[in-house]
Amino acid sequence: MNHPIARLHDHVTRFGFYLGGATLCGIVVCFWIEVVARYFFNSPTLWSGSLVAYFLCVSASLAMPELARTHGHIAITVLPDRLSPKARRRYERIVALVAGGICLLAAWIIVDENLRQIAGGTTTAMGLDIPKYWVSSFISYAFINTALHFLRHALLPVDATVTDPQET
Repeated sequence: MNHPIARLHDHVTRFGFYLGGATLCGIVVCFWIEVVARYFFNSPTLWSGSLVAYFLCVSASLAMPELARTHGHIAITVLPDRLSPKARRRYERIVALVAGGICLLAAWIIVDENLRQIAGGTTTAMGLDIPKYWVSSFISYAFINTALHFLRHALLPVDATVTDPQET
């Protein structure tokens, strides 16, 4: 049985993951435009390199929570594989709790930096100047949402976390 808020959280995370994939398509389009502009019209763009960098950050940030939600991150399982099922679950919960705490700490630092960027009016220093918090806010989202997924894995019963929101 899943709580409606947990299902909503899973759906938001999955939507972010798909949006992250769309930003990868945006990177490809930017490269195509740059190649055509540079080599066919001898007029390179000033903005495509900046957009690629921004999109890459956004894409990774939107994908990160989905990896935590589905346990898709890289794991070295030598120790857990040798544990009994009960000890393994306890071990996984402790690791998820520690990972969630670390992500919360990182989120706190990043949100503080976002607020400083907003207050100072800081912009990016690339070819396409935009407010820096437009990009770094996605990093905040990534760490907050990832922390929530790790904490759900650590604190909720096994059947309370869904690996696929389409199962509901």
